[in-house]
Amino acid sequence: MIISGKLYLIPTVLSDNTADKVLSPQIREVISNTDHFFVEELRTARRFISSLKTGKPIEGIKFYELNKDTTKDNFQKDFDSLPNGVDIGVLSEAGCPGVADPGAMAVAYAHKINMEVIPLVGPSSVLLALMGSGLNGQSFCFHGYLPIDKTEKIKAIKALEKESKARN
Repeated sequence: MIISGKLYLIPTVLSDNTADKVLSPQIREVISNTDHFFVEELRTARRFISSLKTGKPIEGIKFYELNKDTTKDNFQKDFDSLPNGVDIGVLSEAGCPGVADPGAMAVAYAHKINMEVIPLVGPSSVLLALMGSGLNGQSFCFHGYLPIDKTEKIKAIKALEKESKARN
């Protein structure tokens, strides 16, 4: 089965009031032409889209939550409820969907049903950190974000140090 709509991975700003400086005009265009969005946080997504001043009424947009608490079954139910052929946007809370982000679930499902996936260019905190670090980007490995809990965070850092020493 081939789905005729497209799944757009739409980057968002990492900091308020920076859209004009860091987002390509293509993002406004795609958002202007898209009525269905999977988003991490409804309030933030509405505020972001409104801030772009596309002229599109926010009330005409249908939002579906896709966050760390979204189950695969709930996601697929929402996705499958959409009419065939519609374009769908995925908005991360900040940065690029699918990079240390639950948007990866949408991408995996789109690939499974042969839907075209179109990632749009935008800011990624992970890549910006790598670019500014001075580390060798040729052998970069991203393990995800560290746990918030202090004890778990220390354990994770020690495991990463051990793994790093084993590679050298």
